[in-house]
Amino acid sequence: MSAPDVSIIIVNWNGRQYLDACLSAVAAQEGVSAETILVDNGSADGSAAYVAERYPWVRLVPLSENRGFAGGNNAGVREARGRFVALLNNDTVADPGWLKALFAAVGGDDGVLATSRIVYMHDRRVIDSAGDGL
Repeated sequence: MSAPDVSIIIVNWNGRQYLDACLSAVAAQEGVSAETILVDNGSADGSAAYVAERYPWVRLVPLSENRGFAGGNNAGVREARGRFVALLNNDTVADPGWLKALFAAVGGDDGVLATSRIVYMHDRRVIDSAGDGL
């Protein structure tokens, strides 16, 4: 089995209510080979067991404590097999072409960072962020 183009890393802490929408959207991604890694930051809401039961295609990284956003993502990156890494919040619903567009933006260049446009869930006409700069 060859390595995926992208490893999608999702950090979760007591966010079980968001996971169906988020993971269903990730499963609908088209045009890029990807693996999905969900890092559970020691949730007390049954998130890890829920993902293990309902989403067997998701690689689960259960942590015994909440390591925060950075610590959770670092744990996920250590498990990643993809050439590129995409960080996705657990309370997002990505459009089906999100990963393909993001992957196309980097153009195969390992030295490139790309970010996504983020719109509000309650009104998708309102842009929250159009990217970040470093």
